[in-house]
Amino acid sequence: CSGKTTLAQKLEHELPALRLNTDEWHIQLFGQDAVDPEHDARHSPIETLLWNRKPL
Repeated sequence: CSGKTTLAQKLEHELPALRLNTDEWHIQLFGQDAVDPEHDARHSPIETLLWNRKPL
């Protein structure tokens, strides 16, 4: 743990910033499914939407 999420959460409140976190989106959409065989397949489209701004 290097504290990236903690720092991002702090900056989100101190600055006019938007924090994008694929894990948080994934949990909201699919729950805690890290052991589910479909986890990676579900996670990839979230990363595509957030980071590449490309449609699915």
